[in-house]
Amino acid sequence: MCDNENMATQSNYSRGTLLPTKIDFTKHEFDEFMAYSKTADDVIRLVDPVEQRVCLTSEGADPSDMMCSSIWGRCERCDNCTSLRALQSEGIAHKMEILVDRTYWITSRYVRIDGAPHIMEMVTDFTENLLLESDQLNEVGRIISNYNRQLITDPLTGIYNRRFLDEDFLPSLDCCHEKGVALDIAIMDLDDFKLVNDTYGHQAGDALLRDVAGYWKRRFNSRRKEAERLVVRYGGDEMIIAACGMPADKFRAEVTKGYEQMRKICYYSHEVQIPFSISFGIASSDELGDDWTWEQLLAIADRRLYDEKQKS
Repeated sequence: MCDNENMATQSNYSRGTLLPTKIDFTKHEFDEFMAYSKTADDVIRLVDPVEQRVCLTSEGADPSDMMCSSIWGRCERCDNCTSLRALQSEGIAHKMEILVDRTYWITSRYVRIDGAPHIMEMVTDFTENLLLESDQLNEVGRIISNYNRQLITDPLTGIYNRRFLDEDFLPSLDCCHEKGVALDIAIMDLDDFKLVNDTYGHQAGDALLRDVAGYWKRRFNSRRKEAERLVVRYGGDEMIIAACGMPADKFRAEVTKGYEQMRKICYYSHEVQIPFSISFGIASSDELGDDWTWEQLLAIADRRLYDEKQKS
């Protein structure tokens, strides 16, 4: 490439980085960008965060059957998946990761290649710039891990929060649509929760929420692709249980059995034991055919929750 061509190529990228300033590429343009990026120490990857798949890498490695999280030694989706966040916002998301004794900065950027949406990840090793001793690096690792977890975790109950639901889980449902993987959800609501707060105080109510969330998290806690099982605090005393790839009758039976086996007393203190009950609204994508949406599924579960509460 001549000097003028090289300068023209570099003008498409942000100053001091190989991150492109433009969003729309032809396939030929993106191939040129990937070839140019091989001269840098950074790793550039084109990933499909919904499928958790690497489509292209500047290292020249064969991306076939390569999971996007495998670079971090994981076999499941990263909790703080910046690529899903970038896909959902059609923008840019960042995070830091530590692998063994190396520290990386990850930038996920939404791009379109021949009109089709993709996520470009740039992984930058900036270990040498940190100038940290090994014990300090371990401490930074713990801070990063805690920060990534806090982004998507409800601070009171320790289960996933609405941000995780909106920015991570819901974008990943495209994979379920494409592969015909069922999604089952249960909305659960603590009966007369306001009365608990009024009778025993808000700290007791918080303790009850933590007990309930912890119980269901132990039963539904997996990020395995197409078999995710998780619990999300949806708002107030409402929580959502979601399970991918499970037959509707099995999901209903598991939720029902879990509730039957649940100890329905919160031992707040020696003097205060709080009895409680929970109402559920359960729905499955199998009821809606191939063109189901999250909004439709949530509306069905919400209506059934309302009907259940009216009976009590």
